[in-house]
Amino acid sequence: MHRRSFLTSLAGLVIAGPAAAQMKHGIGGMGSHSNHNMLMVGTNPILPEVQLLKALPRLSNQSAVPGVFKAELAAEPGFVRFAEGLDTPVLLYNGTNPVIEAREGDRIEISFKNRIPGEPTTIHWHGMPVPADQDGNPNDPVAPGGERIYAFDLPEGSAASYWFHPHPHGLTAEQVYRGLAGIFIVKPKDDPIPSEYGDTVLMLTDLRINAVGTMPQSTMPDLMNGRVGDHVLVNGQKNPAMPVALGEKRRLRLYNATNARFLRLKFENASMIVVGTDGGLIEAPVAVDELLLTPAERVELIVSFDKPGAAILTTLDYERGWMGPSKPNEAGMILLTANVSEEAVAAMPPLPAKLRSIEPLGNPIVTRRFVLRQHVDAGYGSLQHVHIFREHGDEVPDQRQ
Repeated sequence: MHRRSFLTSLAGLVIAGPAAAQMKHGIGGMGSHSNHNMLMVGTNPILPEVQLLKALPRLSNQSAVPGVFKAELAAEPGFVRFAEGLDTPVLLYNGTNPVIEAREGDRIEISFKNRIPGEPTTIHWHGMPVPADQDGNPNDPVAPGGERIYAFDLPEGSAASYWFHPHPHGLTAEQVYRGLAGIFIVKPKDDPIPSEYGDTVLMLTDLRINAVGTMPQSTMPDLMNGRVGDHVLVNGQKNPAMPVALGEKRRLRLYNATNARFLRLKFENASMIVVGTDGGLIEAPVAVDELLLTPAERVELIVSFDKPGAAILTTLDYERGWMGPSKPNEAGMILLTANVSEEAVAAMPPLPAKLRSIEPLGNPIVTRRFVLRQHVDAGYGSLQHVHIFREHGDEVPDQRQ
């Protein structure tokens, strides 16, 4: 199949499927196609900035049994006022983006209800070591109006920064950029990070709304690259303010919960030390000047605020390989402003030189090697051949595409 034909077919499938359902039911404020065209130019609302950073709400544990976390979650439509005077239709868990906090070894029982009209959904526990039948995969949807219980145990050594989001077939990206996301923190039994550093969650999302506050339909570049919004938000706010004292060290958990945005980040007037990634704490802290956070990726930082004034978390340019027009300008976005006071904090305990022991995997042993190559016909842009070579160099016959 020619590449152009494939992309056209893809667009048709997306618009005829989920988007058609949106236009029929009005879910997510997507409106009609004609309204979308009229609102495309010069209609980007101004979002307020430098408001005090809001903490995401914690989901309360309804269990009185030690070592058991039990709660209820509902995926449902709601409204958020991102811009003055505009109420944007969104999808939320319990009317918000909640944080679940548990400890390794705990039993988790989540009673889930799907209150999204006309759409199946699931809860996918992103990155967590849970049984496949509890992981909200596309083959296990919860029908509109349906409910189920997700139950699993957190094994020893699973402490890390996770998050959860929907994973229904054909609707995952849309339900995520419409707002369905939550944070799941699994704490270790013995945390080596000093408690004086706090534990601040920063969930990064992006947003595109039009003049009336609704989310316009995805464009062809969105379908080819993934939908990238006009605004990057932290805990639902644009460039919120975080007051800190001079000399303070903060533990920050950053979550890239955007649909498709690559974030190359730098903290100006503050120093960053990486202490954890998707798999939890690393063995020893690593000082960095910048870091790349890809969609769904997480990182734990210790940030030291040693200079008075504004310390800003900003974006640098990153070339991810964009197809088509409307390539976003990724550089120079201010995501968070930390206002560092001139009053120094009391001396804070040092960060341990070793955070945990990680058993080496050992030297890899190559048992077989495959090299994939493709040939593209310049005249039609179609994929003509895929060559597969085995380790000993014999070529497998072409697999026509």
